[in-house]
Amino acid sequence: MSGPRPPAGADLRIALVGAGFMGAFHADTLARLPGASLTLVVDASHEAATRAATPHPHARASTTLDDAFADDVDAVVLATPAATHPALIERAAAQGQAIFCEKPLATDLTEARRARRAVHAAGVAFQVGFQRRYDRGIARLLAAARDGSLGTLETFRSTTFDPYGPDYATMRTAAGIFHDTLSHDVDLALATFGPVADVFTRGTSVLDPRFTELGKPDTIGVSLRFANGAIGTIDARLRSGYGYETGLEIAGSRGKGVVRDDRIDGFTLHHEGRTETAFVPWFLERFETAYRAELEGFVDAVRHGRPPEPGIDHALEVLRVCLAAERSYLEDARVALEATLPEADPS
Repeated sequence: MSGPRPPAGADLRIALVGAGFMGAFHADTLARLPGASLTLVVDASHEAATRAATPHPHARASTTLDDAFADDVDAVVLATPAATHPALIERAAAQGQAIFCEKPLATDLTEARRARRAVHAAGVAFQVGFQRRYDRGIARLLAAARDGSLGTLETFRSTTFDPYGPDYATMRTAAGIFHDTLSHDVDLALATFGPVADVFTRGTSVLDPRFTELGKPDTIGVSLRFANGAIGTIDARLRSGYGYETGLEIAGSRGKGVVRDDRIDGFTLHHEGRTETAFVPWFLERFETAYRAELEGFVDAVRHGRPPEPGIDHALEVLRVCLAAERSYLEDARVALEATLPEADPS
């Protein structure tokens, strides 16, 4: 699905909705991206919108959401809280605009399905922001998994450890570890192993016991069984105590591929009695190039009439698995996806 696109050779006129931390980063990327024209930055905070737009001479700031869904906008980039995504997607689809949406697609399955119906009905291009697959090392591993270099795929292992961890006030309004963190790992699992049959989750709250009352643990371990019989494990923590760390391991009958992302460079310092390496401080330092590459891929696909990847069907499948993992944690039981969260939209 690609939908309408601007005339050949014309820049894609883009409105950025949301000028927080990631929105401001995307504004900088879009303003420098060939084939893209950042024309508008919208945020409820006039200060935030102005701060993101001012460095870029062709962009104007607005606090009026309607401005993003106007006739002079070809595409929207959504960098708003997760709960707002479905309604914004529906508005953009109704306007015939191409859509880039930061993950997760939603936190509610009914709303996500409604957004998907809107995208399909309008025939517009859609891409969800799972930037890791645009990382060069991960892209090479995914290619090896798909082209048979690893043989028959047998096991999947992924880890995501954030450095600091949120406080209680932040966690109350956050989408939580199952959507903000786990969705990245699930994206890569589905991209290589296909549909998930069932999940089982263990979780705990080590930062603040009140997180458990919110149903939002800060540390989880998820066991996956894929529909093809392969198995996988995902470990996620919101506080590592040392830095940002992710790892991906895919093993098959002919070998194993590993991408480790915990070191900021290749330097290791050996002392008597200890060894030191410099850990990546946060996710943007690790995936800056990948974040820019995913928007470049989105703009290029829309301008040339190709479906961007990953699309909305995949985004919905990721959400289904994350919701199943969350339910497994809450119920302390194995959750089968088709039995509890069927893929098909209810008629």
